[in-house]
Amino acid sequence: MSETALTPMSATTVIKVATPSELAEAIPYLLGAQPTDSLVLLGVRPEDGRVGPVLRLDLPPPERFASAAHHHTAQLVQHGVRFLSSIVYVDTPPRDGTRGVDFYRPLAEAVAGACRRRGLVLQESACVQKGRVWSYICRIHACCPPGGTPLPAERHTAVAAAAVTAGIPPPIPLSELAARVRPPEFIAREAVRQAFAHRRAELARRSGDGEDGVRYETIALLQAARTRFAGGDRSMTYDEAARLVLGLDDRKARDHAMSWQDGALPALWTALARRSLPPDSAAPLCLVAWAAWTGDEPAFARVAVNRALDADPTYRLAQLLHTAINSRLDPAEARHLLFPARRPLRATPPETPPVVPDKSATTDPEPPRDPP
Repeated sequence: MSETALTPMSATTVIKVATPSELAEAIPYLLGAQPTDSLVLLGVRPEDGRVGPVLRLDLPPPERFASAAHHHTAQLVQHGVRFLSSIVYVDTPPRDGTRGVDFYRPLAEAVAGACRRRGLVLQESACVQKGRVWSYICRIHACCPPGGTPLPAERHTAVAAAAVTAGIPPPIPLSELAARVRPPEFIAREAVRQAFAHRRAELARRSGDGEDGVRYETIALLQAARTRFAGGDRSMTYDEAARLVLGLDDRKARDHAMSWQDGALPALWTALARRSLPPDSAAPLCLVAWAAWTGDEPAFARVAVNRALDADPTYRLAQLLHTAINSRLDPAEARHLLFPARRPLRATPPETPPVVPDKSATTDPEPPRDPP
């Protein structure tokens, strides 16, 4: 591949990569997480050879290879990309026993075809599986043998050295980040359904209380849970989670909770997300994404907001957060724009909970849910 300059860590940290192995090693630092079962597309700016937009998506099934390649290369073109590299990361072996590099070759060819149709220069196309990397476009046996090239087992390369210098820890596998917000499974799913049905019925019977009564009660309950979590008690029953999550259906209560900022909130929002099912889980997953993004965990924020969109593709806050998290908007600036005057919060009138405006601080959201 031609040499590409990556700036994954900071504006002053520059790494030059010239081989598929170096590119594959640099991508996790660029994303902030180790991709698993993913297609990563890196747009390269023509003016200086630096990486521009980066997209990561779960590996699609064969019937969606062409549509995925078409859609995501179109996204990069919209951002002014003229050069592109793609890497397929295979962690789950194909069911038919085919090598991952062979099974996903049609996906790589679909990306190459989409590049040709859109006038993009494909600088590199590769596959990573079991610690080895194959180039789909290199035909030089000495450079890219049929059996692949081993990736460095030790983190003593230029990429790792630059990360250490910049104070960046080793990337966490994407699968571990996804496990943090994994929905309930097996018997727990039925317990969650029963708890939510019970709480829905209870809230329906209280419809005469008006929105304000339920809203302020929700804020009070959230505040109590926040205090308990801050004190180290992270217990949460399904019934309590159902009441809190359903209370987040009230946008003002939800946005009031977004204005909070302390170290216990990520654990609280994650507990609610882990004890709810789609589409109800969209609200707590958005709070997880917001806390992670404004708490300097962009990779986890992308995972959480994608799960929120999976739970409810029409959820407006998830769409807005997806756009913001995957833009150049500074999270601290976003918090200041939404909550410019944070004052001590009360769970009772006369205070009116702050509301996140429907207008986004960034561009209009796009439907795709794959993080860069």
